[in-house]
Amino acid sequence: MSHRTSLTFAESLESTLSRLSERQRSLLATSGTLAGVLGFTGPALTGCDPAPADEAAARTQDVIANGQTDWAQRMGVRDRNMVRYYREFWREFSGSGRYGYSGVTVFIKLRVQPVAGADLSYKKVGVVYREVGNPTPVTVPGYYFARMPDGAEEWHVPVTSRLRQGTFTLNAWYEDGKYGRWYDDNNGELYAISWNGESGDFVTVRPDYAATSAKFTTTGVKGPLAFSIIDLDYDKDLRLEWSTDDWKTKTIFGMGSPGEKNKLRWESNQGIDFDRWVIDLDIPGSFASFRYRLVYKHGVVAGADPVEFVGGGSAGYFMPKT
Repeated sequence: MSHRTSLTFAESLESTLSRLSERQRSLLATSGTLAGVLGFTGPALTGCDPAPADEAAARTQDVIANGQTDWAQRMGVRDRNMVRYYREFWREFSGSGRYGYSGVTVFIKLRVQPVAGADLSYKKVGVVYREVGNPTPVTVPGYYFARMPDGAEEWHVPVTSRLRQGTFTLNAWYEDGKYGRWYDDNNGELYAISWNGESGDFVTVRPDYAATSAKFTTTGVKGPLAFSIIDLDYDKDLRLEWSTDDWKTKTIFGMGSPGEKNKLRWESNQGIDFDRWVIDLDIPGSFASFRYRLVYKHGVVAGADPVEFVGGGSAGYFMPKT
């Protein structure tokens, strides 16, 4: 494949947007006039519909990277036949030192459908990712790896972070070299990958001990149990799994409303990108041990591919008896 040193369409777009005033960017996002501003004469671009009133109200919760759409979503066409993240990746850690690794690169595999007659010097594939602590979605290009048996192509996209805060979300994009722009954002839910893997991820889902006062006594477990989770999107499924026999059996508590016992409920934002969820436990009985874990499922609506993050891992958290 040939190589060029000029800016990609995505890079040109981001450069142009960075020079616009806040009012201009707002107008472009709602009026669909970006093609005229950029002087683009290719195929028509898709716009971004205004958020409905109930969604606007939900935005009082600080979803990761503020939940904004990216350039690929606003200007491309969602088509998983043209580009697709097929949920395969690997990690490479870097910067080993006294306190462990300082950085990690996640190599994301994408499936791309080639287009006949495309100008390969303008063919680009990559992802836009959103990371905890960074309010601006970041565009990363990938590289061609191999031809698949069915004629599609496998591309790899290296996404690097030194923050390594829990989990990042991503949208895959593809400029086919023939004026086509495609994306796969998991049907609007985005995909999510942990930087460090479940065994090393103490950020995406973790106990919030400052807001926890549940006690395990000879008469059972009673009181609030709190968790801090990364707010990946507005739709999520949470469940508390617990066991009194070291996971030979387990019981599941789901989500509910304020005031309900043994139901998880949203309580508050914890700064940017994090939520506090609380469950008011009332489990009577006499048992020798109590273990629990919080299962956080992302991508649970709109036909998206879900992914789970488990606070406490397979062993769960241990609550000592008082």
